[in-house]
Amino acid sequence: MLRRGRTRSVLLATAACAALFWGAVDIVGVSPERLWIQLFWVSLGIVAVVATAALAGWCLSRTKGRR
Repeated sequence: MLRRGRTRSVLLATAACAALFWGAVDIVGVSPERLWIQLFWVSLGIVAVVATAALAGWCLSRTKGRR
């Protein structure tokens, strides 16, 4: 049951993102190339934040073990 809920959530999130992209391209008139570039930079920023948090967590766990 839990797997079905996760699958449904992933599918709904993907459909929502696709609808937002389609709306931006079709209704607002943003070029698809511009959206892909922005998606790349946003994804890169998210990866940087997650990596920084993981590194900080790892450093904190190493210092906590030495006390």
